[in-house]
Amino acid sequence: MKIKLLLISIILSVSFFGCGSSNASEADIALPTIMCGMCESNIKDAFSETAGIIKVNVDLEKKSGKIYFDSDKVSISQIEKKISSAGYQANNVAADKSAYDKLPRCCKVEG
Repeated sequence: MKIKLLLISIILSVSFFGCGSSNASEADIALPTIMCGMCESNIKDAFSETAGIIKVNVDLEKKSGKIYFDSDKVSISQIEKKISSAGYQANNVAADKSAYDKLPRCCKVEG
């Protein structure tokens, strides 16, 4: 039984690491201007057609995001710019004003 579990663990480990991108990276992004669940959706939607984005997690309580990405296809500065163009501050990159103005009231800091 122990040998079976060991073999299964080895097979899963090999398949997990073998299928991943060799350039997979993760970035923690400060999102100080997010306010609600719609903000989370807006940020995730901003990456829907961005090559190299693997996964986007947004934590409303911590006002932060964790982005998993392929560093050969997209950079952290491009990620920050994408969030900014959705109307939100990303780290030290200010929100694009025209995008921010188009956000629903619940997504605005003074909302």
